[in-house]
This record gives sequence, C-alpha cells and structure tokens, in this order.
Amino acid sequence: MTNRYIRFIPNLLSSLRLALAAFFLFFPAAYWFWLILIGGGSDILDGWLARRWQVQSWLGGIMDAVADKLFVLIALLTLAGSGRFSFWWVPLLVMRDILVAFTALYAACIRSWKSFQKMEARWSGKTATAAQFTVLLTLSLTTEGMAPILWAATLLSFVAACDYGRLFILELQQRAAEKKRP
Repeated sequence: MTNRYIRFIPNLLSSLRLALAAFFLFFPAAYWFWLILIGGGSDILDGWLARRWQVQSWLGGIMDAVADKLFVLIALLTLAGSGRFSFWWVPLLVMRDILVAFTALYAACIRSWKSFQKMEARWSGKTATAAQFTVLLTLSLTTEGMAPILWAATLLSFVAACDYGRLFILELQQRAAEKKRP
C-alpha cells in the first residue's frame, strides 16, 4: 500500500464505527459484546494509527469524536431499551458529550469556532470514553453488580465535563482579552 492511501485508514476506522452505530440496534443481543469490542478497538486503533503515521487532522479528529459519541449513545440507548439498565443513567453517562456538543453549538453561534477548535482531546475525556465502553461491554454480558461501574463512569463523565468546560471558558477569556488589546 502506498503512503498516499495510508492517510485514509484512520478515517475508514471511524467510518466503520459510524456504520456499527447505525446498525447496532438491528443486531441480536448475542452480537452486542463483539460489536462493542470492535467499536472500542477501532476507536483506539484509529487514533494510534493517525499519530503513528502523522496523518492527524482536525477534521479527522472531529469525525473520530462524532463516531465515538454516536456509537456510545446508540449502544447505551439500545441496552437501556432492552431493559439491561434504566434510561435515566444515559444522560449521566454522556454528560461530557452533552457539554461538548453544547460548547460546539455555542462557539458556532458566537462565531468563535476557533475557540472550540483549540479544545483538543484530554486524558479526562479519554478516561470517560474508556469508562463508557467498559459499561457497554459489561452490560452486554451481565446486569449483575452494575451500580458501582455505572457510578464510576458517571463520575468520570462529570470530571471530564468540568475539565472541558473549564478549558473552553479559559479559551473564551483569552479570546476576549486579545480583542481588548490595541
């Protein structure tokens, strides 16, 4: 494979995750564990390959993030809909994702998209995503003893939401300070 095609592989992996998200609901429960494992594996692999091959792009990062969020949300809703856990957990588990989505919308509305673009992936977000996939994998196998796992994932989502919120506020403050300078 030539180098000119290598740069598309991370985005193809993100596209695979989007396709898995789109069809997750239609697969029988017996396949959920494997679909979640493939989804999580493709999330790890696409970022690693993009960094290793130095083919990272902001657009690729957005595509990866959107694929992650949609996959996790659809899988959570499917598992909740199957009765494996209560729907009220879903907003708690994705509060970081909700905050980031509203931040993007707000940045677009105030025409400060560059402020949002500076919000790169952070360890708090990666940890929250890992916790979400842990919840999904565990729920695909069992519903026993889930409360501690759900609460831990909720806590990590909250920490990540605070971290990203703080980062965006700092970026907006810096932007406002730069506008005041002559």
